[in-house]
Amino acid sequence: MLRTLALAAAFAAAAVTGAQAQTVGLGTTKGGATAQISTALASVISGGSDLMVRPQALANTSQYLPLVDSGRLDFGIANYPQTSYAINGTGMSEGQPNPNIQMVATLVPFNAGLLVPSSLGITDIAGLAGKRVPRFPAGSLGDTVISAVLATAGLTYDDVESVPTANFPAMFQGVKDGTTDVTIAAIGSKPTFDIEAALGGVTFLNLKEGDGEVLDAALPGTKLRYWKGRKAAPGANDDTVVFYYPYTLFANKDVSDEVVTKVLTALYEGEAALKANGPLWAEFTPEGMAEVGSLPYHPAAIAYYESKGIWAGE
Repeated sequence: MLRTLALAAAFAAAAVTGAQAQTVGLGTTKGGATAQISTALASVISGGSDLMVRPQALANTSQYLPLVDSGRLDFGIANYPQTSYAINGTGMSEGQPNPNIQMVATLVPFNAGLLVPSSLGITDIAGLAGKRVPRFPAGSLGDTVISAVLATAGLTYDDVESVPTANFPAMFQGVKDGTTDVTIAAIGSKPTFDIEAALGGVTFLNLKEGDGEVLDAALPGTKLRYWKGRKAAPGANDDTVVFYYPYTLFANKDVSDEVVTKVLTALYEGEAALKANGPLWAEFTPEGMAEVGSLPYHPAAIAYYESKGIWAGE
């Protein structure tokens, strides 16, 4: 009888351990702000639920979006413009829709701009004329962002010296090594601190009134904001004007309601833990997770937000 009870207890413990160790994959990139966001998500969700979140890092977002669409990855994170393009098969995903991707949460506003060494002596986008600018593969996120920002000053790649660049880590390294004069960067991200330390001073180039419309045409959901009154960060001061768009968490439509609910509960209740991960999370709020755009939401996410009284969708 004792042996039977011991075996039963062992099997029960194994079953509980198995349930606690349910692993879900989270698509992310290597390095940069996206990697920082995925690390924080994995830590807070794993610590606040019985899920084990494992970030799966690839070179760029376009590589893991199809993996989420096919169900080979459960979740992914990306900026709103790229998520919108991927779901609808437009822009950077022209002719390649990913209809099985559904929104789960809006995480934080992604505050970004073009960052240069302060020694370059320029403060606006027009000052990039004749400078060495990263040139990403056509149609990539980096290419779309840089082309759009240059256009705010009436510039194109013909007005700068293009430097072929494979991905964001290579872009960060290029400006540190002095092979380029500018990089895309998220305010408060780890790369900005690294670049500042390497160069001895950095400056975010200012945008101007009306530039938001130019950017929104290329990057849906993009707006401008002054950094005035916000937490100090490398390259940004009260006079800095940058752009921002929401950063999103999405899932394959077949991820179970139970798993989505566990993820959202951990995030909704984990505000302090998320903000402890650094300035990228400074503007996170549980209510902001339900920020509604034009993209489809996972049914479990809608149900969760309705239960909290924060769902504003149809």
